[in-house]
Amino acid sequence: MKIVIVGCGEVGLAYAEKALQLSSAPHLELLDPAPASAAVAFADGRGLSLHRETGQWLSGAELVLLATPGGVLQPVLDSLLPHLPAGAVIADLSTASADAKREAASRCAQNSARYVDIAITGSVAVSKAATPLLYAGETIPELLDLFRELGAPVTVLDDSRPGDAMRVKLLRSVLMKGLEALAVECLPAARAYGVLDQLWAALKDVDRTGFTNLLQAMTRTHPRHAARREHEVAQAAEQLEQIGCPSAMTRATEQRFAVTRAAADSSVPADDTADAAIDWITATRSNAL
Repeated sequence: MKIVIVGCGEVGLAYAEKALQLSSAPHLELLDPAPASAAVAFADGRGLSLHRETGQWLSGAELVLLATPGGVLQPVLDSLLPHLPAGAVIADLSTASADAKREAASRCAQNSARYVDIAITGSVAVSKAATPLLYAGETIPELLDLFRELGAPVTVLDDSRPGDAMRVKLLRSVLMKGLEALAVECLPAARAYGVLDQLWAALKDVDRTGFTNLLQAMTRTHPRHAARREHEVAQAAEQLEQIGCPSAMTRATEQRFAVTRAAADSSVPADDTADAAIDWITATRSNAL
């Protein structure tokens, strides 16, 4: 299989390095219009072709991995598509928006190329080619096999189309980056109070419950328990402020509970399920607009 990696930054080189280690190493070529010195040294040290321009050399490419910045997706396709053979697979690992990826898929189809949306959900700096991936679009067995050989855990999104992987990634970021922001507000305060180790121990119940189960339980019970939780979060914010620690995220959380508490004074979800709670939150938000 001839594989072309477009973009020779940290992501592209991580996949190139691992691909060369496979027992059945593919024929690999690189493309970067302005490669950094590290990319040039990487290619020279391994005897790889590092192209600065597209051209006839792409005619035999079976798989193209896009590891480019998201903002250049359209010009990259402008350059690639005229030279790729019919049926070539383009796996887009860029950070382009969901709408841009959806448009890219349409353009590829018009040019007889097969496009898959791949979203990276971890740190390539830490996990290299083994970083977890979200996969949306056409199921292409040879592409999935390659990612598995590279050691990347792949979550294939059911009933998905290009753009969905990036959309899910960013929704996941709302939770994970929001949790990170709360953590950096909370943990210094825990250390200041001398209870950081005890806090870590108290969080073990989350490990036992499981993160997804916990989120579903919190969502399901949110409308009915918002008033009590609002009061508790207000106390938590006051505790941060007593020792001069920032409390912006915690106060924003308090406000979110206040909004729910006010809505719950008029109604609550009909069923005790996470789906019913989500529907209720959506409806009450719409009524407030």
